[in-house]
Amino acid sequence: MVMHASIPPVRVGTRRIGSGEPLFFIAEIGLNHNQDFDMAKQLIDVAAQAGCSAAKFQTFRARDVYIGQNLAGTYHLMGKEIPIYDLHASLEMPEDWVIKLSEYCTKLDIVFFSAPIGQAATEMLLSAGTSVFKISSYECSNLPFVRYVASKGKPIILSTGAATLGEIEAAVLTIQRAGVPLAVMHCLTCYPASFRCANLSVMDTLRSAFEIPVGFSDNGFAYESGKIDDTRVPLAAAQGGADLFEIHITLDRSLPGPDHGFATEPDELKKMVTAMNSVRQEYNDGRRFDIDLELWGSSVKRTYPEEEYVRTFAYKCLFAAKDIDSGKKLTEDNVCIL
Repeated sequence: MVMHASIPPVRVGTRRIGSGEPLFFIAEIGLNHNQDFDMAKQLIDVAAQAGCSAAKFQTFRARDVYIGQNLAGTYHLMGKEIPIYDLHASLEMPEDWVIKLSEYCTKLDIVFFSAPIGQAATEMLLSAGTSVFKISSYECSNLPFVRYVASKGKPIILSTGAATLGEIEAAVLTIQRAGVPLAVMHCLTCYPASFRCANLSVMDTLRSAFEIPVGFSDNGFAYESGKIDDTRVPLAAAQGGADLFEIHITLDRSLPGPDHGFATEPDELKKMVTAMNSVRQEYNDGRRFDIDLELWGSSVKRTYPEEEYVRTFAYKCLFAAKDIDSGKKLTEDNVCIL
């Protein structure tokens, strides 16, 4: 495990993320509000009562994510084929929710933030007074968007699922050139993943490469029985020195929706936060833990075979926004990134 006590912390509101600081625990509500405002508030309640540092959402419009309703195709998730465009359209966060949920989080002393997709979503969050932006794994290689978000001057948490080290470096340098504080999260774009894919030692690779706070974004790990892990990976991440940790939460894994089935339920979340905070305190006090070798895995950051499927359709590509005559230059007016 790599130690860098000199790495400056990232300030998010009144909290600090970094070496020697308490664990910054992010409850990823994401899409699990099911477009139900009361459910969104209930999930914030769950996060606050468990002692989480932040409640995170995803802010987008389906038209800004995919090329069209009939062209987006389907997504294979946990044994089901899901129409991608229709799914995302049904889970868009209404604009008037943003300020209301932000204010509700402030009332409960928990950070509200979100991963925007597109400039309109970024501006929506900015107008609600967000104190930090999340750049999702799928936007990691979208440098024009990374540059746009960084230009807003807010701290950024960057996820890196399915990205190569070179792609991460390009994103990190883009953000740092804007003078914006940055933390980076090792992540896997598998929903859920097998334990052999965790490769938690990549956290050390990222910390050594960029000398910034580093954490782990947990998109769910499943035992062979199908049971979703709520202990092994979270504790190993804390034992390995994660400065921040993110995990999907739900009121009930049996609820309809793409992300409920691998998310953490309220009772599990409370126990998880308590256990990880205890480990973090011991880590900050100098204790070093025995490594779970299967979870520690490889330190090489690359696109793992298990991530290729998601990367193929979710990472951003260049598309023609209109018919382009032969010989015409490609410009922002005639191409788009989707």
